[in-house]
Amino acid sequence: MTPSHSPAPTPLQAVLFDMDGTLVDTEQLWWDTVAEAAERLGHVLVEADQPDVLGRPVEHTAGVLAARSGAPAAAIAAELHRAFADRVRTRVVPRPGALALLGALRAEGVPTALVTASPREVAETVVAALAEAGHGGFTVTVTADDTALTKPNPDPYLAACRALRVPPAACVAVEDTPTGVASAEAAGCQVLAVPSVARIDPAPGRTVLDSLEQATPDRLRALVADAPAPRFLVPGLTTRRARAGRPFTARVAGLLRGAARPVTFAAADRPDWLTVHADGTLSGTPSPLPGPDTADVAEVTAVDAHGATAHLTVRIPVAAADAPALDRVRVMSWNLWLGGSPVDDHRDKQLAVLLAADVDVVGLQETAVHAAPELADALGWFHHSAGENLAVLSRHPLVETLGDPGAGFYGATGARIRLDEHPDGAPHELVLWSAHLNYTPYGPYDACFGGLPAPELADRERQSGRVGEIDGILAGMAPDLAAADRTPVLLVGDFNAPSHLDWTAAAAPLHGGRGPVDWPVSRAVERAGLRDSYREAHPDPVAAPGTTWSPVHPRHEDGSGRPEPQDRIDFVLHAGDRLTVLDSTTLATGRIAPWPDVAANDWPSDHAAVVTTFRFA
Repeated sequence: MTPSHSPAPTPLQAVLFDMDGTLVDTEQLWWDTVAEAAERLGHVLVEADQPDVLGRPVEHTAGVLAARSGAPAAAIAAELHRAFADRVRTRVVPRPGALALLGALRAEGVPTALVTASPREVAETVVAALAEAGHGGFTVTVTADDTALTKPNPDPYLAACRALRVPPAACVAVEDTPTGVASAEAAGCQVLAVPSVARIDPAPGRTVLDSLEQATPDRLRALVADAPAPRFLVPGLTTRRARAGRPFTARVAGLLRGAARPVTFAAADRPDWLTVHADGTLSGTPSPLPGPDTADVAEVTAVDAHGATAHLTVRIPVAAADAPALDRVRVMSWNLWLGGSPVDDHRDKQLAVLLAADVDVVGLQETAVHAAPELADALGWFHHSAGENLAVLSRHPLVETLGDPGAGFYGATGARIRLDEHPDGAPHELVLWSAHLNYTPYGPYDACFGGLPAPELADRERQSGRVGEIDGILAGMAPDLAAADRTPVLLVGDFNAPSHLDWTAAAAPLHGGRGPVDWPVSRAVERAGLRDSYREAHPDPVAAPGTTWSPVHPRHEDGSGRPEPQDRIDFVLHAGDRLTVLDSTTLATGRIAPWPDVAANDWPSDHAAVVTTFRFA
């Protein structure tokens, strides 16, 4: 690989400050405002709600509350505006070290900007309060009223840089929330994070301090001068298959890290038919092939604002125009564990897992709203999200979405995916549904801790609501299942329920001495014509238990020291006669420390994933 080039460092040209929670102690005021509004609407805010509240424009948060309550979003937004403004007028308090840092920057002639997701009315109130406390003002102010898109999009920080006439790479953005950090990093700024409520972890190009009292102009200069060299998350990747004579596109910009914006992509070494655009898009139409299928390679180079470079080898499989349709597909089911938030740097770790697994389509659960679109954007893939928890992710185009787009935390969502086309142009497709069922009461606990006999276990399973949930999901899938011999159907997900295929008499020692147990959820999917791909590949549950719960819980988390029941509750199920299981495995890789010391884990979930490779006839 060609070594990266690191030219002379760029001097600090401006410092861009977030407002709420960064310069003034209003983040808690905003949280309290939203919490009161949510409570009036019958919803209690919890830690998992932070990404939809902190650092977000009022319209986003109002939309979330509206979706959960049925109340009009406009009315909620108006009330949040009013209530927050009232709090701000009477309770603005500068954060420790804020006025001293602003004063030091002003004394040294470093321009500053205020960049906030709050409306201008609120920003002006805060600026006035800071002026009364001795601050001399900002060179530029950018509010939620000034850009079409606000945080976590890069638009506010890019607008501030344009107004100041400075490159983002020469600026430090000072933020207190993950949403604001994402905005600043997407714009290409170096970031100083001073968390107020939500946790923020260090990363390349990002420094985390406990307080602005620790920040000085010299320290901010060092952040720009010591900006990390750009790097791709992986040295190389393989794209989806291209077909001769048909347009092809891929994107690689989302896999670049540590680059100073703007970044330009190019490729000196590439096939003649392929264009590598400056924005990291690859496109073109492969020429007809004289022989069998082949693979073309492009050596992509990213050059950042400092002139530093990073390199990526992109392999593009190319099929002849008359080649048969794609006959292999790799399918994954993965519960992301609250979007991955308990693990540091979880998004990049999720990307690394997906690229290493070389999967085609993925059913995701516990996406925490943002995981699927962010993963899809970074990979250049396609996605469909439903509610705050469920998603389908695919390297191949989605041609139809299925199910309720507002599905709750538990439920299912689906999509029709076009893997390829036949030589005659007919579509080559499958349908994938991703499901998540209620977690309590949990059958293995009833068996291993409670000692319940098999008949009572089945009764408790019905009491959990999971049987009703799976019946509803299968009813929604009925039209797809009826046509499964024409278009194969997959149901993947975290069922929070074991399988009768695992809890046999022979396997009883693995399950607290209980077995056989006729678990009703697995029986329901079996009756619907869905087959368990893992058990097809590994028929013996004693030799291959296929545990997915839990790689981080060897002991029960109640502190009793009891061994956590290890079980298979995540599945890749399939229907139709066109799919044949070639292989199926559970996946949990890298360093995995047990709960609660999970922050540094390489594996960013509390579930193992399931990956099945099918032959597609």
